[in-house]
Amino acid sequence: MKIDPNLNPMAPSEPSKREEHPEVRKVAKQFESLFVNQMVSAMRKTVVKGGIIPESNAERIYQSMLDNQYSEKMADTEQLGLSQMIYDHLLRQSRAK
Repeated sequence: MKIDPNLNPMAPSEPSKREEHPEVRKVAKQFESLFVNQMVSAMRKTVVKGGIIPESNAERIYQSMLDNQYSEKMADTEQLGLSQMIYDHLLRQSRAK
């Protein structure tokens, strides 16, 4: 296998230049949001719990909802680039069939 040194993995690939598919883009963004949510939840589990006031069920629900909002906002920024890679991959897969 030969590796192209001019290949930039962060550059937009061909499928995204041709035509826009809003449904596919929406699904790709939702998947990125889900991935980021899993990552944020895993990071939150590493925080040492303790203190004077014990954590309540309401606080856990609030934290979960807050993590969902954080993950959606992070996915909206498109800084990770995961949604673009998923979008391109889904378009390539649909054309291959």
